[in-house]
Amino acid sequence: MKRIMGILLAVMLTLSLGGFALASDAATPAATPAPPVDLSGAPGSAEIAALAEQLKTLALGAAPLNDPAGEDARYEDGILMRYEFASLYCDRTEMTAETEIQAFSIQAGRDLLMRGTGIDSSTEEVLAQYPNGNPEMNGTRNAAILYLADDGEGSFRYGMIVRDGQRLRQIIYGSAEKEGEQYRLARLTYHLQSGMVSEIQATGLGAAGLADASLRNELYQEIRSLIGEGGYRRVPTSATGTDLTAFGPEDLHFGAFNLDGGLPEELPGNPDIFGPEAWDENSWAIRVAGDGYEAVYTCEADGSHPQLLSFDITGEDLEGPRAVRLGDALYEDMNRFRHGENETDGVTELLYGEAGKAPYGMADYAGDDGMSLTYATLMSDGREIQMKMGYEGAMMTSLYLMVVTE
Repeated sequence: MKRIMGILLAVMLTLSLGGFALASDAATPAATPAPPVDLSGAPGSAEIAALAEQLKTLALGAAPLNDPAGEDARYEDGILMRYEFASLYCDRTEMTAETEIQAFSIQAGRDLLMRGTGIDSSTEEVLAQYPNGNPEMNGTRNAAILYLADDGEGSFRYGMIVRDGQRLRQIIYGSAEKEGEQYRLARLTYHLQSGMVSEIQATGLGAAGLADASLRNELYQEIRSLIGEGGYRRVPTSATGTDLTAFGPEDLHFGAFNLDGGLPEELPGNPDIFGPEAWDENSWAIRVAGDGYEAVYTCEADGSHPQLLSFDITGEDLEGPRAVRLGDALYEDMNRFRHGENETDGVTELLYGEAGKAPYGMADYAGDDGMSLTYATLMSDGREIQMKMGYEGAMMTSLYLMVVTE
């Protein structure tokens, strides 16, 4: 597509559509009013335009890397002028003092800052610089509204995040500001990769950013409709591990799963259930194959008294305890559980507790099968269960829970 970022309405329509309820989604609470926010701290088009002026000053002293007069430079957002520090979308093919930047994309240049944030800034550094009436990021698995503030005469400002579960993909700050009979729909978007800013985009500057009241109204209603939706929240994290709690029996209840006393037939998603079948010479088992997971329960020969033996997450979208998930980075998962009680020798680290005696946490940075994290706790029936996460190249490739047997 030629347009680098369309009106946010298209995104909001997509995010507000219903879909398959993943196991980690909690029940939807009643809609709540927009969280209060100090409007003076909410960015508007003037602040975004000021950054555009900085970019124009740099562009006036450099030659574009592309041919702005070429057919491939024509985008719906304007004429593309590509520089080492940014891509600018302008109202003409020459960069002069009169040139109007209508949109821009910054992918390099750590000195190009918006409120002290820029390329390679962390997610937390960005969020700290702007209002946030929803620090828990309560919303859907795909999005959450940070604030929605009316600004008089039909104008409003908003902040939101776009995410894939716990993985934040975009932080968006936008506004609809009345100008005559129209509204300026300006937007600043931080694109994120692995918790760091990889690109900063802005649209809605210049004449191209003006829209009629009907589009403003659609945008407002779509944003408003997401307030109070979902019940999906961001899991607390901390690089200071002693601020966090240890892996405990409450973590065995996640989404629609209950691994502490739940029965095979209670597992979500209408899974296939096999057995009872002979497990070894003296025991029987029931096997369960669900959407993104497999489980094994030991039982009597007639299938009675099932007890969980193992639970293996195989699907990339299924979130486990504290929303850990295949494809996570090791540091992301470590920062969701208690750690930091002991020093590491560079090979292993006792994160908390006493090794081999639940509850405890252990990291192995040089195992035969790669790096791993192990967390152990006691179930309500007194049995020990371990959650093991394996990593290759510091990215999670395996995730399972196993009850310790004699």
